[in-house]
Amino acid sequence: MEKSARPRTALNECVKVVVRCRPLSQKEKNEGYEEVVKVWPERGAVQVYNPKGEDKLFTYDAAYDCTADTQTIYDEMVRPLVASVLDGFNGCVFAYGQTGTGKTHTMEGTPDDEGIIPRAFRHLWAHIENTASPDVTHLVSCSYVELYLEDVRDLLSKDCKKLTIRGQELNGFYIPEMTSVVCRSAADMVRAMRAGNRHRAAGRTDMNEHSSRSHAVFLVTVETAHRATKRIRVGKLNLVDLAGSERQRKTGASADRLREASRINQALSSLGNVISALAENSPHVPYRDSKLTRILQDSLGGNSKTIMIANIGPAAYNYDETITTLRYAHRAKAIKNKPVRNEDPKDAKLREYQAEIERLRALIEERRAADKRPKKAPRPKQPQTQQPDNSEEDTVSIEHEHILAESTIEQEKCKTEELEQLIKSLEDRLVQGGGGKDLLNNLNETQIILEQRNMEIAERKKREVEMQQKIDLEEETTAIVTNTFATLQQEVDHKTQRLKKCLSKYACLREEMVEQREAHDAERREHEALQAALLAALRRRLLVADGFVPEAGRAHVLRLRYNDDADAWQLPPARHSGVEPLTERPLASGARRPMCTLALGPAPARRRAENLLDLQPLPLPATARRYTPPPPRAPRPQVAVAVADTVKKEEVRRGGGARARPATAATAHTRLGTAATAGVR
Repeated sequence: MEKSARPRTALNECVKVVVRCRPLSQKEKNEGYEEVVKVWPERGAVQVYNPKGEDKLFTYDAAYDCTADTQTIYDEMVRPLVASVLDGFNGCVFAYGQTGTGKTHTMEGTPDDEGIIPRAFRHLWAHIENTASPDVTHLVSCSYVELYLEDVRDLLSKDCKKLTIRGQELNGFYIPEMTSVVCRSAADMVRAMRAGNRHRAAGRTDMNEHSSRSHAVFLVTVETAHRATKRIRVGKLNLVDLAGSERQRKTGASADRLREASRINQALSSLGNVISALAENSPHVPYRDSKLTRILQDSLGGNSKTIMIANIGPAAYNYDETITTLRYAHRAKAIKNKPVRNEDPKDAKLREYQAEIERLRALIEERRAADKRPKKAPRPKQPQTQQPDNSEEDTVSIEHEHILAESTIEQEKCKTEELEQLIKSLEDRLVQGGGGKDLLNNLNETQIILEQRNMEIAERKKREVEMQQKIDLEEETTAIVTNTFATLQQEVDHKTQRLKKCLSKYACLREEMVEQREAHDAERREHEALQAALLAALRRRLLVADGFVPEAGRAHVLRLRYNDDADAWQLPPARHSGVEPLTERPLASGARRPMCTLALGPAPARRRAENLLDLQPLPLPATARRYTPPPPRAPRPQVAVAVADTVKKEEVRRGGGARARPATAATAHTRLGTAATAGVR
């Protein structure tokens, strides 16, 4: 939605997080699983008992156990958000959690126990009917889309056509071609929701008999025009039912269900990365990693008031999934949105309808004014004595003109009636009261007063929870200052208790770090398995493409580029400069001199003897002889005598005996032979 030209300031508002815990299912009771979740509604806290270590405690804006009904959750948390949508703000309510924890039950409900979505419909129309007046006009429209296998599908169209997500520089992402249905009552909106649910993908798993296999988003647009101020306010309400995160070993998914689960987990992982980036004030938020995060961009860190309902299960069997959900919900508390009132947008349908009605009314007035104009007087009849032969022709022409005039009048009346019917159909789409008395009969005044008091009670409960959380936080800090000790032993005992608390917190943080590392490793392994499956599918497709795509068309395929905004592959235009590029000079590989094209081509048979370059070297026969060095030559006599004299003199000088002389002579002879051989060489 485009912003108004009038500047408006936005106040930061954190995402409100609500936790709802369902009761144990009959299957969990039969298998003997224990409850490990304890909810403290008066403090907005959730405590999870850890069978392996310290218990974990989380605090939120509100927490509800299995005894709380949907009406209580709606009155205390959702009703103020829907009222702000009627005032021109954007709002979003989405359910998050593991599969089988009651997200669809919370959002859609059952015929006996309505969910948040039907209650929001009745709240919208009750407010419109109660505030109806001739000076206020409302236009309510709705759309319903789902994200199935990373494809956006229109649930209100007959063929569930696929849609594309487009992006704008200022306003984020939007879906331009989705079906929009104009509604005149809450019953019309409920019928639209049920019609879309019939087209929604669902299936059975080991953890849920009716598991949603897609993320669904129901969009409601409320446009309000005030005749006195001539301003139009547009509020948008996104009601999101996310598919639950799944573990294959628990759900027993295979084939199509496994492929759906991988896509669901991938989208939820991208949503978790966005929540973490926003909570840490990261400069880059990965909205483009998934189409789900693109759809929820305004709801997370944008122009919207957002409520996150985290659904958990109490069984010890789902301890890891419960902790993961609570951690993501705790991170979402730090996300800050900037909601602003949407006034005078350029794409308001109410403005288009009003302009069309004014144009049709002006056209009807012109036609009525043309009918009231005085008609031309009939031509006077000439005496028969002057033109006795033309009397019959004049009579025929007058009758013909009369018939034409009557037919023209009938056509004008038909066109006027058609325009009036068109105006009536356009006005029927708009909700406008005639003083408000007739519309108030549909809703008892006592119920209106009751709803107002319920909102006041819900606001008081909300303040009580906030004050209790502040008191719990301040008790620890004030105890250090206010405590006075009579003896040193009391002070030692008190500080020992504080030290134990700090050590337990430290142990919890270390344990949480280990659990997060293990969860990260498990998530990484899942992504690696998914990547391997995708690479295998890609290889199969490339193999098929290599076998069927002609060589001439591969150049066009390689030029394809993916456009994120259009969500499609596009072929960029070829670059033609108008001048033929210079071709490189052909070179003969390994040639000593430049060669002509004739020499590079196949050698003709008649010149084969002259073309020596075509001759290949003949292979040499293998030889079995090995190289053996020649034997050493005998030393020359002169050299031998000189060496012997030298050795003898050395032995005499050292005083060697006669017994050692033969061995010495032999050694000298050996050395002599070696030295002589070296000298000869």
